[in-house]
Amino acid sequence: MPINIPPILTALEELKDKTKKRNFVQSIDLSIRVKDVDLKQPKNRINAEVFLPHEVEKDRKICVVGSGDLGIRAKNMGLEVLDKSELGKLKNDKKQAKKYVKGVDVFIAGVDLMPELAKSLGPVLGPTGKMPLGPPKGRGIIPPNTDLNPIVEAYKKMVRIRLRKTLVMNCKVGTENMTPQQLAENIQSVANYLEDQLENGLRNIANIRIKTTMGPSIRLGVKVG
Repeated sequence: MPINIPPILTALEELKDKTKKRNFVQSIDLSIRVKDVDLKQPKNRINAEVFLPHEVEKDRKICVVGSGDLGIRAKNMGLEVLDKSELGKLKNDKKQAKKYVKGVDVFIAGVDLMPELAKSLGPVLGPTGKMPLGPPKGRGIIPPNTDLNPIVEAYKKMVRIRLRKTLVMNCKVGTENMTPQQLAENIQSVANYLEDQLENGLRNIANIRIKTTMGPSIRLGVKVG
């Protein structure tokens, strides 16, 4: 049973009323607590990319791990590029590897360099939720001849859903300068995706909350659990 837009809009209006104006654009964050899910069972864990109706943020720093034509096209688009030799350097410098990964929002890897990426940056990418995912969980592992334009546009709308160690899923769904309808549709997409992945759907969701970067947490008045 999908979560409807009206109660999300109501919660967003309450959030707006209770959030103080800051001198920067605040993020809108979503938190979904689940229940009666045994995360010790691998089948119950979730690690996937969800592509939303609207951009989560315009200025995401995207790194393409690729060489040859793929790397050239990525550079021409103004994207960060890592080739095999640069991966080798980062593999031998853990401090620099952590610093580099921290400065990148999304990694997209050519399928030919994915094994090298896993060996060099895997220990950093895994815990931070930035390891590229291929189908059906994501679009981040690509053939070298892939058109990058639609991939990059899609990743502006992507959130990583992770439910692995705790029964709470947190993600950014937009910013306060988006329209309430856009935010509501993004929130709805994440909630409905998670509902589809849980064995008992909404009955496995304890509550859904939204908040701004510096603001209070508001519970959505939707029927769950």
